[in-house]
Amino acid sequence: MDPHSLDVLEYAKVKAMLAGYAACSLGKAAVQALGPMTDPAAVCAAVAETTELRELLRRRGRLPMAGMTDVRPAVRGTGESEKPIEPPAFLDIRSTLLAAKHFKELFAEEAREFPHLGAFGEGLDDFEPLCERIHAAVGKDGTVRDDASPQLAVIRSRLGAALTRMHDKAYALAASPAIRPLLQSENVTLRHGRYVLAIKAELKHELDGIILDRSQTGATVYIEPRELVLLANEVDDLRFEERREVERILWELTLAVREQRDAVLRTLDTLARIDCTYAKVRFGLDYQMAPPEINEQGHLDVRRARHPLLVRTIERGAQAGSLCHQAVVPIDYRLGEDFDLLVVTGPNTGGKTVALKTIGLLSLMAQSGMHVPAEPGSRFPLYEDVLADIGDEQSIEQSLSTFSSHVTNLVRILGAAHRRTLVLLDELGAGTDPAEGAALGTAVLDFLAERSAKTVVTTHIGDLKAYAYRHARALNAACEFDQETLRPTYRLLLGQPGNSNAVAIAERLGLPRAITQRAKDALGRTRGRDTELIAELEQSRKAIEDDREAARALRQEAEALRAKVDAALKAAEATARVSRREAEQEVDEQVRRVRARLAEALRPLQNAPAPFADRAREAAAALDAEFQRTPLAARRLAFARSLHRDDFVHVISLGASCRVRSVNRTKERLEVVFGHSLVEVGFDDVTWTEPEADG
Repeated sequence: MDPHSLDVLEYAKVKAMLAGYAACSLGKAAVQALGPMTDPAAVCAAVAETTELRELLRRRGRLPMAGMTDVRPAVRGTGESEKPIEPPAFLDIRSTLLAAKHFKELFAEEAREFPHLGAFGEGLDDFEPLCERIHAAVGKDGTVRDDASPQLAVIRSRLGAALTRMHDKAYALAASPAIRPLLQSENVTLRHGRYVLAIKAELKHELDGIILDRSQTGATVYIEPRELVLLANEVDDLRFEERREVERILWELTLAVREQRDAVLRTLDTLARIDCTYAKVRFGLDYQMAPPEINEQGHLDVRRARHPLLVRTIERGAQAGSLCHQAVVPIDYRLGEDFDLLVVTGPNTGGKTVALKTIGLLSLMAQSGMHVPAEPGSRFPLYEDVLADIGDEQSIEQSLSTFSSHVTNLVRILGAAHRRTLVLLDELGAGTDPAEGAALGTAVLDFLAERSAKTVVTTHIGDLKAYAYRHARALNAACEFDQETLRPTYRLLLGQPGNSNAVAIAERLGLPRAITQRAKDALGRTRGRDTELIAELEQSRKAIEDDREAARALRQEAEALRAKVDAALKAAEATARVSRREAEQEVDEQVRRVRARLAEALRPLQNAPAPFADRAREAAAALDAEFQRTPLAARRLAFARSLHRDDFVHVISLGASCRVRSVNRTKERLEVVFGHSLVEVGFDDVTWTEPEADG
């Protein structure tokens, strides 16, 4: 996307707002890297991820965001760093990977209803063994635990004993009759990590030891008695052993992270995307946003759009006690279906530039996978670029006037415009002679029309209003102005041109009435028939627009009716499936009773003399074969043959749904888990747990 256009449309400010909703630095970094996408599949997936996570948050109330932080620098550093990862960083790594585990479990549980979140979960690996190693070595206080290794436990035990001996010896010396008279203070103190006694300077030669420090006045010297030197050296040696063992343990953990570095980084990148999506959800909920409907037909159709920065400004003003009477006026707009050019006119401070920025910014937000502050069902196409020239960009440093600045931007925009770009031009033709500005503006619009670029322009020039009436794929729009209050309403009215209302505004601001009346008379003489013609055209345009709105209402009613019919049809199908299931169960039970009675009737004959017994067995086999040829039996046999381990079946004899443990297709038997037991049943004893949709 064009960087200059992203800047003037204040996309970075919206990203800054979005970043404030991220749970941790992972999401903030992902928001910083976020940008509008042009691939349809990627945009639709990003929007769906936001929508699914919003629904999951509404259902669950909270998500397992706690404990996450951006530990990627520490993980990446395992490849070339000369130092191991520090213990506090290991705690961050562990808590972040545990959060990934919780998300993986949550998304796997919800994958059927939220497939895009399920895909998120597949991008998260399980690092439970690594987390357990970190937990076994690093305590909650951010230090290596005593029991991180047997050797460290021994070293710290010896160190504790040595410190106790040194402490006790130091206080014993301070309390001894031979040394007490030498003391400036009875307290034992520490200097450079070693116990020392505060000795009067003039008596320092009375104590055998090492002077480690002096007071500022020089009246006191701090001496480490000779008796403590050996004990202190033992402590120093043990501290060295401790540091070496701790470093060894940290290197082991660092190498364990390095071994899985790529997988860990992939998981962290996925967590960053999840947190970025979470920020989109919270941002959308706070600003009453809705998911955009993405289309590839180039149709832009947005209802009740609001500029998020303007919403925030108004809300802050209300909280501060000002602007409380104001509210953001939503706008409706469309482009690309029945027209490609929208010419917006109206008074200064009437909302033209805000409307232009809203149109551009919401398209950028939609293509970034965000929800948008607009009515549900708003449609957005995918633009390969958004090209904007907005505002007065006069530059003293570059010696550019307002007009020159606009032309410089126009050169850049016209060179890049094509049918899949959105072009936004503020005050086209301004900053120079009106006649030349009109001619230049007309030529620019002709050029953009030839390129089939989707274009929205704002202007005060009357000839450009007439342009929309002379071209089939152009439409006027007005920023509404209340003639009674002489104030803008900020509504955007498609299909009609607006007036600058300069004379009326000047009169409201105090310009003498004699002057404004002369101006009105002059305008009446110059506009004449052109004004009447525009009014007639406007009436025709309004009639067409009314028809369009009526057609839209009918389409919405038809869609609502179709939704009701679809719901009724699904309910009927569900009822039919249940009825079919009940009927199949009833038939199945009847067949089983008949088979049982026949078997009971034939059993005595099977013990009769040979000819009768053989005939009885043949009759039983023939009846069994006949039962197996019924459509229901055939379906059940085919179903049983298709089963695999861990499938679920309904076992008729048990009256329960059971998980399949094994399948023996040769013997037509299978093993199922019933409670805590394994039960072997025949193929003819199982059926599907739910009726088939097409059966």
